[in-house]
Amino acid sequence: MPVTRVDKKGRILLPKEIRDRMNVRPGDEFLITDVGEDAVVLKKIDVKKMLNSLIEKAKSVDLEKLEREIEEEGNRIAREKISD
Repeated sequence: MPVTRVDKKGRILLPKEIRDRMNVRPGDEFLITDVGEDAVVLKKIDVKKMLNSLIEKAKSVDLEKLEREIEEEGNRIAREKISD
């Protein structure tokens, strides 16, 4: 298991074997999660890919149906407020 150090700016160098295996390139982004008092998990993320996926999902939303559902919910809430 490789060992690395934190530099004066708080940076941690990923060992070359890990960078090569994960195909890590300058500018890649990672999500960091604290999983304990002295442990963290790094997850390589692709923000552009995530956004493109969200855009594709959004394209399939039926906006007319969504608008009807919002209106129905607003009316339901209004009826509840009036009857209180």
